[in-house]
Amino acid sequence: MKYIDASALLRVLFAEPGPTVRLAAGDRVASSGLVEIEMFRAVDRERLLGNLDDAQTAIKRKELTVLLAMLDLAPIDRVVIDRAKSSFAVNVRALDAIHVATAEILAAEAAGEPLEFWTHDDRQATRRCRVA
Repeated sequence: MKYIDASALLRVLFAEPGPTVRLAAGDRVASSGLVEIEMFRAVDRERLLGNLDDAQTAIKRKELTVLLAMLDLAPIDRVVIDRAKSSFAVNVRALDAIHVATAEILAAEAAGEPLEFWTHDDRQATRRCRVA
């Protein structure tokens, strides 16, 4: 199973250079439902900064919808919130804590299936060990 956060998914959406998670048919790829908000906000931020015109924004929003449809999105429920509130060994921001907590819960539920945590956030990478 692959867990992908918004930073790694943005690299895919915008075809940014560097290591990128490969999304292939049949792969189980998961994220927090939070990623939907983060991704659409990022596209809108690029529009507001003048990096995307209206037509490009519409294309990116459509590409994003297709990309998100490939993911199993986990809800932010009480279990995730309680895990995200717990203490971490490193400094983790609030939204990142939701991603880390969700990934930990999914890994525990996967009963031995390895979990790859894809991120470009150094703090999350320190916590989860896998940097994309």
